[in-house]
Amino acid sequence: MVETSKLNELRDDKERFVAFSFAAADLLIELDKKGNICFVSGASKGITGKSIEELMGSSFVDILDPLDQRVVSYLLSNMKEGQRITPVSARMSSTDVFAVIGACSLPRTHGHIYLTINVTGLPAAQSLSVKRDKETGLLEKNDFLQLANDQLSIAADTGQDLELTLLHLDNLKDMADATPESQMDEFFEQMGSILRSYSVGGDSAGRIDGDKYGVLHSKNLDGKVLQEKVENISEEISPGNGVKVSPSSVSLDKGNLSKENASNALMFVINSFVDAEDGTFEIESLADGLQGRMENTMNRISKLKSVFLKHDFNLVYQPIVHLVDEKPHHYEVLCRFKEGESPFETVTFAEEVGIILDLDLAVYKKSVEYLKSFKPKGQETPHLAVNISGHSIESNEFIDSLMQLVNENKDVSGNIGLELTETSQVKDLVRAERVIQKFREKGIHVSLDDMGAGAASFQYIRALNTDFVKIDGGYVRDVLNNDRDKAILRSMSQLCHDLKIGTIAEMVETKEHVDLLRSLRVDYGQGWLFSKPLPEIEAPKVKRSITMNARRKGYKTGWG
Repeated sequence: MVETSKLNELRDDKERFVAFSFAAADLLIELDKKGNICFVSGASKGITGKSIEELMGSSFVDILDPLDQRVVSYLLSNMKEGQRITPVSARMSSTDVFAVIGACSLPRTHGHIYLTINVTGLPAAQSLSVKRDKETGLLEKNDFLQLANDQLSIAADTGQDLELTLLHLDNLKDMADATPESQMDEFFEQMGSILRSYSVGGDSAGRIDGDKYGVLHSKNLDGKVLQEKVENISEEISPGNGVKVSPSSVSLDKGNLSKENASNALMFVINSFVDAEDGTFEIESLADGLQGRMENTMNRISKLKSVFLKHDFNLVYQPIVHLVDEKPHHYEVLCRFKEGESPFETVTFAEEVGIILDLDLAVYKKSVEYLKSFKPKGQETPHLAVNISGHSIESNEFIDSLMQLVNENKDVSGNIGLELTETSQVKDLVRAERVIQKFREKGIHVSLDDMGAGAASFQYIRALNTDFVKIDGGYVRDVLNNDRDKAILRSMSQLCHDLKIGTIAEMVETKEHVDLLRSLRVDYGQGWLFSKPLPEIEAPKVKRSITMNARRKGYKTGWG
């Protein structure tokens, strides 16, 4: 009776452990001491693409994607009896299925290793990133940042303590100069495997700059271990030329930070690390990162708002010419900021933080002031086109302010057209069309920028009635050698002619461009062939007024 009871207990224990195994995994695999498969149970065909019979006797790492073979081999070969690995994600070579692999080595099992394969495990396995650094197999910067963001949210929900270790390989270039290419390839591959093996889910490591790397790992791991591992393998591969690694660890405890603020802080931390000179990176937590990001952002916003308010920037004017006679039709107004700031980067930042409205109004006001300077000098008043962001068009306050400026400056407002940029930011096209028509009723010409670049696609041309459309320079630049671009240009030109919309080609750089654009019936051109942006417009002296009889004979007196 007692013996029967013990047998029942053993049977229950066996069934219990089997149940635990399958509760945690979709596939169980046992490896012999050579790494060959000697037992399989579970969904082998669906996960690996092979039946149990086909798997038996084969090398386990051979069923993995080549990018994952090295890191899994490294983990399994370094296991000691009684140990288990931190689960690592890997892709199956035959099925492209991502799975999380767990492994342990038990005492008295003759070096056998027991694997659990789970296709629905750690979120790191769900990253599916295809953008990997070719040398190391690590994630590229943007994918690493996205994965780190995802893990940050999961850690907050599950109570995981994570840390980000950032590694700067101080003298990587020196090592590369002194080491044969094949040995450098081996170094990068080994380093990538090591960094992945210590990361959360086995795939939370990235190359975020040429000599800078990031590893997301458990807080229980001392980041200096990574430093020692990388330095040791570099010295083994190239004795006397190994790298010196500077590690920096950042706690990812987001505390009371919102998800958005934690994400922004993480981005700031990584970008600060990339930009930092040797020894200048001192951020230790997300809170520090957020504070730094907020301070930098608020300081820059304050500085730029002051620049916009004081009109402390310069305007330059690039002519847009008739392609028939190559005479200026009007001039696009462009900004130039002091201290060498990039106009593109500054405008993009202003759009991102919501102060582009201030810049757009400031440019319009400054353009008004500029045009009013021509009449006292006895010169004709030229026609300008100022850029108005899609963000600005969305603002009722901005539209009211701009309309007020138009009404207050009727002597020159008819000479200032509006060029609508970043059209993809316009969410309410019906409202935007009403706004555009209000300005056109005032005699203000409106252009739609970057047709064909995505921001101003055909749906915007259909929804927004404008006077001109600017054809994206990418099509114009390559049109001489690209028949597809030529066909697209021809179609866009014909469509605009049918809709009675003037066409303006950007990036016109050669006479051959001009000849081709004329043959495609494009109306106007803009580019360095005609002129770079000018600090001043040389306007002709005022001619005698055109008589009414002259007007009746067909002379144009406006933008025509």
